[in-house]
Amino acid sequence: MSTPIIRTARQRRAIEALAKFGKVSSRDLGRIAGVLNPPELMAALRRNGWHWTCDLIEVLDRDGNICRPGLYSLLPDSLELAKKMVGLGQQ
Repeated sequence: MSTPIIRTARQRRAIEALAKFGKVSSRDLGRIAGVLNPPELMAALRRNGWHWTCDLIEVLDRDGNICRPGLYSLLPDSLELAKKMVGLGQQ
């Protein structure tokens, strides 16, 4: 298996957030990384070798409608590498 890579500043910000916070909502990931399409950002990270999951949670929007935003998190192998890459692995 090849080592995952980070190609852009947006990808780096996403990996840093996932390493630091564990689970990050799609909305927060877009804000943190500076993207309007977080699922595409995560798809690019997957193509670059990162392993992650997205858990859908059920919440009510401001109008009382049910919606299911995603919570992204790195899988253990990628999380360990991400923490090392962003300097969180010395704990």
